[in-house]
Amino acid sequence: MSPLHERLSWLLATLGAALGAVARRLATPPQPAFIGRHSYVPITEAERLPPLSPAQWQLFWNRTGRALRRVAVLFQAWQAGTLKPPAPARPKSPTTPEATPHPRPAPLRLPRGFAWLNRRAPEIVPAAGMLDILVQEPELRRFATEIPRAARLLRPLCHALGIRPPAELQLPPRPRRPRPPRPPTSRRPSLNDPSLSFRDWERPFIRGIWKKHGRD
Repeated sequence: MSPLHERLSWLLATLGAALGAVARRLATPPQPAFIGRHSYVPITEAERLPPLSPAQWQLFWNRTGRALRRVAVLFQAWQAGTLKPPAPARPKSPTTPEATPHPRPAPLRLPRGFAWLNRRAPEIVPAAGMLDILVQEPELRRFATEIPRAARLLRPLCHALGIRPPAELQLPPRPRRPRPPRPPTSRRPSLNDPSLSFRDWERPFIRGIWKKHGRD
């Protein structure tokens, strides 16, 4: 087993242990603190954010575990020189609308803000530190450059843990859309244009008409 493969396994184990600690913390109500005759329940910064449902935590763990295991498999094949090129995408077959369509439930989504996981789970910080060191390894950066699939799998985890990935793992900048050319605008000549042959006393009078009624 290569050192990078071992680090990916350690990262997955550390992440699983951290999520277990988060689950235990969320399942245990906070202990109130009594000051005088009043009791106060401590509220952490993480609890002020919208809470995640157990299904969302499970979705994150499933996606992360699948992504890290896939990166480990890709790295082993890349290192051994047995990695096959990705298969071409299959064209989607046209779907016929159902006679009696059933309402589909809303898809389960995860937060999209930068470092959304760190702000909800302080226990996740050790795993974030491990990933931050891992993505700076020259071997991993070279691997991500040659295998864009690996970079695509690691980017969501870096975003969730608040890690700025190196250039090899970032998306290329999107080309700007060309702006449509502006239609040519016809500008009226100035009142001081000598070709208009306005007299000095006429210019204030015409300027007042233009301000009140427009130039058209």
